[in-house]
Amino acid sequence: MSEILICGTKSAFGSRLASVFQREGHNVYMADGAGDAPAVHKLTDKIDIYIDTSDARGEGDSFTVRDGLDEAVMRDLYEKNVLRPMASLEAFIDLLDSGEGKRLCFITSAEASINEARGVDGYGYKMAKAAMSNFYQMISNKLTPAGYTFRVYDPMRGEVAPELAAEGAYSYFTRRRGTEGENPLRDDEARLVFRDALAREHAW
Repeated sequence: MSEILICGTKSAFGSRLASVFQREGHNVYMADGAGDAPAVHKLTDKIDIYIDTSDARGEGDSFTVRDGLDEAVMRDLYEKNVLRPMASLEAFIDLLDSGEGKRLCFITSAEASINEARGVDGYGYKMAKAAMSNFYQMISNKLTPAGYTFRVYDPMRGEVAPELAAEGAYSYFTRRRGTEGENPLRDDEARLVFRDALAREHAW
């Protein structure tokens, strides 16, 4: 049984993911963000798996390059998808340091993949998520040597039902990736991998 913290559980996916972890016998704590850190610290002294489900979209985020960029929309989505998740991780990292799992899980979308993006609108969301991709790489470089492992996941919002995406996420978040030929130099956990609800790996 592990101690699980899920941030941003207001979405259907986040709520369903919490239910899956509870069904499997884990202790689950939920928080909206850094502001809930004092309450969570009173409930537990460690976290094994940290999951940030932040994935804010904006109704006004439909402009194209020809329309011009809407700075207010972009700032709002950057705040929700980048600054808040970064602040949340900082608020809870001490609990992760005390836990045995040391696994960090984040939600993104293939729409934000620089290599795969094909859309011509939604720049506020895509730019924010692309910024987070850079953040994942930076913290991976810092924390992987300390025993941390990472999972980045696309629940394929609007394409895969939240309950099915949550089941896939549970499997991906809780299982260890393999070591090729029992050679520690070929440990796949050293890679920062981005997969979707259909278990496909995506390029950054």
